Amino acid sequence: MYLNGKIAVVTGSSSGIGLAVTNALLEAGAEVFGLNRRETPVAHDRFRWLPTDVTSDEDIDRAFGDVLGRHGHVDLLVNNVGFALFSDIEKIDPAEWRRMIDTNLTSMFLCSRKVVPSMKTQKSGTIVNIGSVAGKRGVKRGTAYCASKFAVNGFSESLMDELREFGIRVVCVNPGSVKTELFDHAGIQPEKYMRTDDLAGLIVSLIQLPDGMLPDQVTVRPL
Repeated sequence: MYLNGKIAVVTGSSSGIGLAVTNALLEAGAEVFGLNRRETPVAHDRFRWLPTDVTSDEDIDRAFGDVLGRHGHVDLLVNNVGFALFSDIEKIDPAEWRRMIDTNLTSMFLCSRKVVPSMKTQKSGTIVNIGSVAGKRGVKRGTAYCASKFAVNGFSESLMDELREFGIRVVCVNPGSVKTELFDHAGIQPEKYMRTDDLAGLIVSLIQLPDGMLPDQVTVRPL
């Protein structure tokens, strides 16, 4: 198992892409900590759910204090948590706008800053940020969601350039439509979907690339 002994943290591990990635990492041998408010339906001796509001500084401090207190480092962070909001701009509640930015973007900042020091010390590590094709091209009624995902791409590219000299890889994966509850809540239904397990397999394959390779940004769509 390629990731045997590696310490991984996955945000939004309770369902969808995050749950699929969690299972794929466990299958590859990693020890995984899931950070989200809802309990993750995984029963495995190498998995632990840490109840966490990833938009809360205090919750993030507590969760990573637990992980780092146990292991002293994190080898892999998957910033996956997020939700979608599609609406005419005049109908968007400013509180919902802020909640989306906090969930989809600020959580990446809060979590990434916690793992970087130990990654710098060991001169290795991987941060995977889950973006979206909506972060590459704006779509009608997507001002809030696209704004958050465009920012994810900018955050990821800047962080990649900042950390590569320390042997740390930052990868931004921009999937098209994936069959998750995200679209049920967003109120739209795309014509084609990808499977969460297939996307998780791609993400783990990127993590398993040789140390001298940096995937940077990867876009994948339904065929």
